[in-house]
Order: sequence, then structure tokens, then C-alpha cells
Amino acid sequence: MNLRITVWLLVGELCLLVLLGCEVATSVRITDGPSFAFDGSGRLVFFRIYGPRPGRKIATPVDVKSLMWSIEPTSDFTSAAFVAGMTIVYGKVPRDYTQKFPASGSALPLTIGQVYVFDTETSGAPGVNGFFYMGQNGPIQINVPGLCGSAFVGDVKPVKCGTSEPYVEPKDMEKFVQENRVQK
Repeated sequence: MNLRITVWLLVGELCLLVLLGCEVATSVRITDGPSFAFDGSGRLVFFRIYGPRPGRKIATPVDVKSLMWSIEPTSDFTSAAFVAGMTIVYGKVPRDYTQKFPASGSALPLTIGQVYVFDTETSGAPGVNGFFYMGQNGPIQINVPGLCGSAFVGDVKPVKCGTSEPYVEPKDMEKFVQENRVQK
């Protein structure tokens, strides 16, 4: 009987080690504020919001020239907070984090009728990015199919993914948002 219990305990410990060693991709749910409620197994290395360039309604991913707000850990990323259970409210810097952009003052204001990009990097698990539309009644998380940035640095332009053709924004933004809303 003792051998059987010992085997089960060893199997249980092995399962626990496997579970603890697994990384869980970062996920986010957007609510009023906007607020970003995170889950996953990683630590938050940075959180950024990008806005549309003048004359556009949809932000382009990783377009540093359209950065609206950015935070990073106060010390190195190894001391960054776990994302599980973390909530970040736009413009409010969490404890143990520092606002990197803007260098001083408040986060740039968000405009109703525009689509923004959120982007995170985490250590220990994949990060997450996506889009949200600032509607009259608050933020709406959406997908923007086919929109990519032309580069990761420099003069980033909105292009159709996999091509160098310009990305053409939809004419009816309300219809586009309803058709591409992320289901919770």
C-alpha cells in the first residue's frame, strides 16, 4: 500500500511540475476607461497604445510615430509584474512601472470614432496586441483584417498584409466595427 501511495505522489508531483512549467499566452479583455484586464503566465515588459496618424481613422501597428502612451517596469524586466489578474487603465501608471511616453504629462487623449492599437510584450510567455474602437459608449475590441505595418522601425505605413499595397480604410466605420467586433 505504501508503494502505491508513493507512486501516486510522484505522479502528482510530476504533473504539478509540468503544469507550473507551461507558459500561458497573454490575453486581454478591454472594458470602460479604457481598461485592459490581463491574464497569462508572463510578466509585463511593456504596454503601448498607438493612435491613427492625421487624416486616418485606424492606427497602424508598431508605428512609433503614432505612439499615444507607453509604460515599462521601473527597474529591469525581471522585476516586472505578472500579467495574471493585472488591470491597466489608460493613462494611469501602475505601481512599479514608469511612463515612457509621453516623457512628461498625461497620456494623449483618445478620440471617439478612432481605432487604436494596444501592444504588449511579456517575458516568460507570448505577449498580445490588438485593436479597439473608441465608441460613444466606450471602447470596443475589434479585429482589423488585412492591416499590417510596412516595417517594424522607421517610417511605418499601413499596408495590406503580405503586400506593399496601401491599406484602404473602410468608408463606414460603424458597420466595420460591428462586423469585426471581438466576441467575449
